[in-house]
Amino acid sequence: MTIGTVRAIASAITLTFCIASAAAAPAGQERPAPAPRDLARAQAAFQAGHYTEALALARRGADGAPTSVRALTVRAGMAEFMGEFDEARASYGRAAALAPDDAELIHRTASFAVRVGEYDRALAQLDRLLALHPPHVRWLFQWAPIYLQPGLLRDHPSLEQIVQVKLDILTEKGDLAQARQLARSYAIVKPGENYCGEAQAKSRAGAEREETFKAFRLATLGQPDAADCIGWYGQWLSDEGYVRLGRLMVIEGTRVTPSAGNKESGARYLRIRLGGTREVPKRAEQLFLIARQRYLRDGDVEGAVRLFDESIRLAPTFARPYNYRATIAADLGDREAALAWLQRGVQADPDSWRTHRNLGKLLSELERYPEAEMHLRKTVQLFGDDAGGRLALARVLYAQGKYDDFAREARAAVAFFANWKAPVPDVRDFLAKFDRWGPGAALPPAPDPRIIIGWNYD
Repeated sequence: MTIGTVRAIASAITLTFCIASAAAAPAGQERPAPAPRDLARAQAAFQAGHYTEALALARRGADGAPTSVRALTVRAGMAEFMGEFDEARASYGRAAALAPDDAELIHRTASFAVRVGEYDRALAQLDRLLALHPPHVRWLFQWAPIYLQPGLLRDHPSLEQIVQVKLDILTEKGDLAQARQLARSYAIVKPGENYCGEAQAKSRAGAEREETFKAFRLATLGQPDAADCIGWYGQWLSDEGYVRLGRLMVIEGTRVTPSAGNKESGARYLRIRLGGTREVPKRAEQLFLIARQRYLRDGDVEGAVRLFDESIRLAPTFARPYNYRATIAADLGDREAALAWLQRGVQADPDSWRTHRNLGKLLSELERYPEAEMHLRKTVQLFGDDAGGRLALARVLYAQGKYDDFAREARAAVAFFANWKAPVPDVRDFLAKFDRWGPGAALPPAPDPRIIIGWNYD
């Protein structure tokens, strides 16, 4: 899957909890019953958001019923959800050996292969899935005219799954021309539709993440010249943490835009927000995403640290895991360790705007103002519209008695926020008092409203 949203994976896991595979054992052989109590408790723990407990119970259920496809698939799904990819692969493999023709299991195995970047393996699974259909269905799927395809996909949902997974693979590999051709061939997109307008409307209306993703995905496939829409999609993906697909979309939007300014902006965004040409393997990206969830959602420090460290091992120049290791250290009260992680992040990617920003703000908290100034100046040099970073810089300048520089940076930030209808009244009040009475003992406020898509989360 391209975006492993919590909802999508949770739905698949819940479905597995509820449905036992009909192909769990060879004909005539009684299948050993799974451990129903453990699986029921795992389901309850999962639905309550106790994911670490749910995985432990799923493991126990599978260990107690090693020939139960249902128990093995539950364990595989839970392990995948928690970023335990080797365990997930092994459990999917054991389930597939017991039920080689289980269509849903084949689809989930293919989706898992896409998730960890094993595209050839995913395509092989899709070929197996297609082979399960009768010959006349396979013939129609491959040769029927476009106007017949929607009905065929509706009548055979697994064919729809094949198309969607193939679209993900082609898009992630950067073959947008072939992805668009495939989408047209199965009427996933149709000529004359304003997919971009629909996606923008959903975004403005505050639609849910998955709905927004699907809308912009259609716009990318159906309107190849919609440069602004494709570029915005790339920045939205970047905020969500999907740096690989985000990078591809920003590159595509930059390629097709006629605006020289937008081309320059896109190139800068790639360099300072997405690591430039530094490669991030799919597995490393997915481990990072799940580690972030295990820390922020579950409070699972040990599990998150292990996955962040594995992501760094696989992608040592990927700055985002270093930032989260610093966050964990700071939250645990070890600001020196947090500092060390951010310094490692800057070494890994010297143009990482976010890492310089976080490092400068932490140094400011430690009252190491000259060093903080250096990194915060780098921050606003990399991204001049970072008004929050500019206010952080202004605060550091004020602390050092550089009052003219403080006033210049603070006023520039206030003017930028005003254009976005974010008035930052506390900063305005401080500036008014500064203009009237001069410097005081208290440091200026440095609020950080999140207002620009693509620059908010890591």
